[in-house]
Amino acid sequence: MHFRLDQLGKNLLRDFFVLVGAAETEVEVPPGDAQRIDIWHVPDPELLRAHPEIQPGLLRSMAAEAGMVEVFSAAPDAAEFHACMRKRYQWHHMLELRAERVLDLPSAWLVSAGRPDGVLRDFGLVQDAAGPEGLYAAPAPGWRIQVVVISELPRVRGTVLLRLLGSPRVRRAALRDLAALPEEAWERRVALPWLVRLNFEVPDQLLPELPSEERDFIMETREWYEQWNARRMKEAKEAEERAQLRGQQLGQLQMTARLCAMRLGRPLTEAETTALAERLDRLREDRVGEVVLSSSAEALAAWLSDPNAT
Repeated sequence: MHFRLDQLGKNLLRDFFVLVGAAETEVEVPPGDAQRIDIWHVPDPELLRAHPEIQPGLLRSMAAEAGMVEVFSAAPDAAEFHACMRKRYQWHHMLELRAERVLDLPSAWLVSAGRPDGVLRDFGLVQDAAGPEGLYAAPAPGWRIQVVVISELPRVRGTVLLRLLGSPRVRRAALRDLAALPEEAWERRVALPWLVRLNFEVPDQLLPELPSEERDFIMETREWYEQWNARRMKEAKEAEERAQLRGQQLGQLQMTARLCAMRLGRPLTEAETTALAERLDRLREDRVGEVVLSSSAEALAAWLSDPNAT
């Protein structure tokens, strides 16, 4: 289960960072390939400016400068914390060798589904006064370390992608919040492909064999996807029906306008065409047809020009 959650988190966050810069997952840290950074990202200021819909908040802060992100489906312990810092220093050293100059230390973000009490206590990480609840940082800014405790994040739109990586309770709420976003929401574009993939990558016959937490997670995702897909299909059907109705109304208007033109002995003016469309909508086809067929040219012209005609 941890593997699935970690992979989901890496993919979601990478695709978010790609919107505003360059990002990749499983970055090898020399020497050798024993160490890998979950996500390494470098922002593009122009892309950041081009996406005002990504409102100021935690994710935009994470994307504002080059940094590494480590994703934990369980609270990391001291050894895992030290491993992250070791990777960061070795990666920083390699970047300086490549650039042949001194570089700023990249920021390190540890995103944890659970609260790492020991790490927060032993390394002096405290609630970041400038960030949301659930964001912890080292008191000295030079350390450039932030820990995101997903279970403590506020339930707002700006945290929905991160909350998809939380505990079952947090995930369920995040799925509901994601489903409630507008169809064109950028969070949907990032999350939907991976949630759909998770929905289908485990065959039904294998579900009973999975650990309960993994099975529940997949079933929650499937339920969300089925609801989303049903609503999407309903909206598409309603849009098609509206388009068909508009087509029928246009055809009816064109045919009736031709009858009016024959009765008047001239084409309808734009104002008369607009009036005729209003009459068809308000009085319906039978009444309009009766007036057109029974009226003289003068009477028909007067009827079209009278806003209160019946």
